[in-house]
Amino acid sequence: MVHRGDLHGIFVRACEAHPNVTLRTDCDVVAYEQNGTEASAALKSSERVTGCLLIGADGLRSRIRQQMVGDGAPRIAGHTTYRSVIPTEQMPEDLRWNAATLWAGAKCHLVHYPLSGWKVFNLAITCHNDPAEAFAARPVTHEEVLAGFPDVHPRAKAIIHHGRDWKAWVTCDRDPTERWIDGRVVLLGDAAHPMLQYFAQGACMALEDAVCLADALDETQDDIAHALDRYRNARLLRTARVQLQARELGTHVYHPAGVHALLRNQLMRETSLERFCENLAWLYEDPFSERPSDAARRVAQS
Repeated sequence: MVHRGDLHGIFVRACEAHPNVTLRTDCDVVAYEQNGTEASAALKSSERVTGCLLIGADGLRSRIRQQMVGDGAPRIAGHTTYRSVIPTEQMPEDLRWNAATLWAGAKCHLVHYPLSGWKVFNLAITCHNDPAEAFAARPVTHEEVLAGFPDVHPRAKAIIHHGRDWKAWVTCDRDPTERWIDGRVVLLGDAAHPMLQYFAQGACMALEDAVCLADALDETQDDIAHALDRYRNARLLRTARVQLQARELGTHVYHPAGVHALLRNQLMRETSLERFCENLAWLYEDPFSERPSDAARRVAQS
């Protein structure tokens, strides 16, 4: 587990230390343009930033994706996630576990785990409340948070009471698409495959994308079109599987109610630890055990 701010800090320091990187902030990219040899990011300021390749890593509401794919607004999943970070000493002592812990209830779940060398605990709690509109990082009151978890066991509810400065996100994703490439423009991370949080893989898939794309570009030298094809073919099916199975996890494991929940409980009781790990081996095994060219060849053959 890593605090997102700590991870961003690693990237920022790497950018600052690399002679070939110019790190610019407050640049609103609104579109892209290209010809046969160059691609440009068009900024809201009317400036153009030009290079041999444009990587659209601009998230769930990617402007680059909208120009390339044109699939409209994200799909609202019907769930709202509330997040808070609390000092470790405020976490109930009997729940200070060195593990990601899930409490599953009727149309809701709670997750907590330690961060930043045990300085804080991250709380991410989600309820199925069918919000009418999508929003992100909206400040909410403690009472509003509690309203989504009325029937949670007192031991788990005690964790919620320790949360402060809650912010809310409406969870969204998109359907998988094969269109990640337009000439010298390519999508990466949530711009290519935004997913729900139920596999906790959004940032992980983006990091895998980056490594795979870098390898493909390095191995093909100046043949950018070939490199982009290899990258997309190597990543497409893995990321689509995570996208679609994350949806199913939200429906059938995290948020069922009534008989649906009873069935979930029985199936989980009957699944041994070994079987559980086997079921997830495809997700956590080394995604780079084969090179992009090998993965592309396997996809083509299938």
